[in-house]
This record gives sequence, structure tokens and C-alpha cells, in this order.
Amino acid sequence: MANHELKELDSDPLQHLDEEPYSVLAQHENVQGCFNIIGPIKICYSQSGSGFKVCLNIAGVDVACGNLDPSNPCVKLHGSVLLAKASVEVCLKDRCLTYSAKACVRPTPFNKWKCTSASGKIICF
Repeated sequence: MANHELKELDSDPLQHLDEEPYSVLAQHENVQGCFNIIGPIKICYSQSGSGFKVCLNIAGVDVACGNLDPSNPCVKLHGSVLLAKASVEVCLKDRCLTYSAKACVRPTPFNKWKCTSASGKIICF
């Protein structure tokens, strides 16, 4: 493999690639979706400017929401809806949305809680 020498130039010969449709931000301008943790518990996200709005959604209800951006890279969300409850932290880290969660569900109010812990990447861009 040949060694390639890098040279500093007075102008950017690839400047056109910084604009739509080539830039990564332009490609992901309307990123949104939901990520299921367990049962009716999920994390929903939508891009908002240079950051993201994230919500803890339980049984179709946004019980807690927060905003992530480079100056506020993490948010903690907590909530419950009768048969499900969760505590999650969502972060914008290394061009990815990541999460760490504890979540519990039960089939009826008379049953014991069944809980799980999970963490990982929701989406990378």
C-alpha cells in the first residue's frame, strides 16, 4: 500500500460535499423513531436542530421527555403507568444515541414486578 502525503490547501476542493445531499446532518435531518425496552416501555426520539428530543413512552403515553444537544448530552427520564415503570438515561455520545435503563412490568396490579436492566445504542449517525 502506498504512502500518501497530505497537503494543506488554500481552498477546499470538496466543499460541495458539505452541503445537501452529501453531509451527514442533511441525510439525517428528520431522524425519528422508537426503541422498545420491554413490553409497553420504549424510548422515542426525534431530531431537533443539532440535538434530539427524547421521551420515555409507556403504554403509548409520553410520561417524561427531555432534550439532548452537545451542551446537554445526557437526560434522565422516569415514570410509571399502572402495570409498567422505568428509569432511563439517554445520552448523545460519539455520534450515537445511547441508553441505560431499568424497567419493570406486571400483568395485573396483583402480580409481582418483573424487571430488567439494559443498555446499548439506540441509533448511530
